[in-house]
Amino acid sequence: MGLFTRGITLPRGELTDTELIEAPLPGKVTLPVKQHLGAPATPTVSIGEAVTVGQVIATSGGNSGIPIHATISGKVLSIEEGETFTGAVVPAITIEGDGEDTWGAFPEQSTAADTLSPSELLERIDEAGLITRGIIPTPLKGDLVPLDQPKTHLTTDGRRVVQRLDTLVITALDPEPALAVNRFRAHAEQPALPVGITALRSITGAEKTIFVVDKGLGPFPQLETLVRADEEETTKLVGIPGTRYPAACAPVLVKNLTGREIPLPYGHPRDVGVALYDLDTVISVGEALTTGRPPVDLLITVGGGALERRGIVKARIGTPLSEVIEAVGGFSEPPAKVVVGGPMMGMAQYDLSVPLTREAVGLFALSHGEITLTEGYRECINCGRCVRVCPVNLLPGVLSLYCAKDRFERAEQLGLFTCIECGCCDYVCPSRRPLVHLFRHAKHQLMER
Repeated sequence: MGLFTRGITLPRGELTDTELIEAPLPGKVTLPVKQHLGAPATPTVSIGEAVTVGQVIATSGGNSGIPIHATISGKVLSIEEGETFTGAVVPAITIEGDGEDTWGAFPEQSTAADTLSPSELLERIDEAGLITRGIIPTPLKGDLVPLDQPKTHLTTDGRRVVQRLDTLVITALDPEPALAVNRFRAHAEQPALPVGITALRSITGAEKTIFVVDKGLGPFPQLETLVRADEEETTKLVGIPGTRYPAACAPVLVKNLTGREIPLPYGHPRDVGVALYDLDTVISVGEALTTGRPPVDLLITVGGGALERRGIVKARIGTPLSEVIEAVGGFSEPPAKVVVGGPMMGMAQYDLSVPLTREAVGLFALSHGEITLTEGYRECINCGRCVRVCPVNLLPGVLSLYCAKDRFERAEQLGLFTCIECGCCDYVCPSRRPLVHLFRHAKHQLMER
C-alpha cells in the first residue's frame, strides 16, 4: 500500500477525558425535517400532540429521505421554519420535554441479522432513519442501494456491465485528526459491531472486509479478534497514519487500500467495487437491528482551547449547541470561533441556539490562539503550495480567481465540483485567501441556477 503523499500532516486531537461525557436530558429539542442531503420528511404530528421517545414524527418515502423520530418525550410545541447549523432554513419540529423520557414500545428483535434477507435488512435500516456520517451525509438505505448505482458501463461490443461490489471497508479513522468518535469506539468492545458487519456484507454482497485503523494508536482488541476469527481469511486490518489529512476521505482511502480510483466529481466508492462506511455507522446498524429502536443520541467530539473540558459527548439529537457546551463545563474564555464539524471542514456558527443534528461529527470552541484572524487577504502570489497539497489534483489558486470574479461556469469547467472542501489549500496559503469559502459560494450559486 502506497503512502498518501499529498495533503498535510496535522496534530492528532488529544482527549482530556477517556470516559464518555453524557449531556443532561434537554428540556426542549428542535428536530429539522431534513438532516442530510436528500428529500425532507413530512411532519405527521400536530402542535400540542403528546409524543414518546423514538416515535415517528415525520415520514419520508423513497431512498432520498429518512423518517424523523422524537428524541425526548413531551408535547409538540411548534412546527415552523428554522435554521440548521449548515445555514439551511427548513421546517423543524420543536418538542417540549416532560422530563420523563418515556419510550414507545420497541420489542427487541428476535430474528438474527444473518437470517434476514437484504430487503428485510434495508427495511429495518430505513425505519431507524440511519444516515452515512461522511463528508456528504445521505440516507444509508439510499447509499447502500442507490437508484443510479452501481453505475453501468458500456463495453466496446455494446454490452452493459454493472460494477460488482467485492470489498467492504470499515474505517476507524475520523474525517479529521482532531475528531475522535471512531477511534474512541474502536478501542472499546462494541457488541453490535459483528451484527452490523453481517448485515452490510449481506446487503452489499462483499466477500472481503478491511478494517482501517490509525497505526499510531492501538491495540484494537475487538477488531483484531474479528480478523483472527475469520477462518476463510477474508478479513484483514490495515494501519494508516492517522495524522495524515485527508487520508480518511473516500477517494484517497480507496486508492490507498485497493489501487482503484473513484471517478470524480460525482463518483462513489461502489463505482470501483467498494462499500465504504465508518465504524460508528456500522455499529449504529447493529444497534438498530438488535434493539429495534431508532438512534436518538449522537456521539460527537467536543474540543477547542476555549472550553473547560474536552472529550466525547453523548447528547440527544436536537439539543441546542449551547447546552452541549454547558455539558462540558462551558467556556473557559470567550471563544474566537465556534465550529460544528472538525476545525478543517466544519461550519462556523453565530447562533448557539441552533440544534445538534444527525450529520454533526464534532463541536469545537476555538480560542484566539488556535486561529489566525485576517482583516483582509492578499492576491494569489502563484506560489503553488495549494497545488502540491490538493488531494484531488486541482489548481485551487486558479479556481479561486474565477470564483472571486463570479465566473462560476469557468470554475466548474476546471473541476470545481471535484473539490472535496478539505481545507488543505486554505491551511497552506501564505496569502490567507478564503479558498474553501469561495468554492462553497460558487457551488451554491451554480446549484441554484
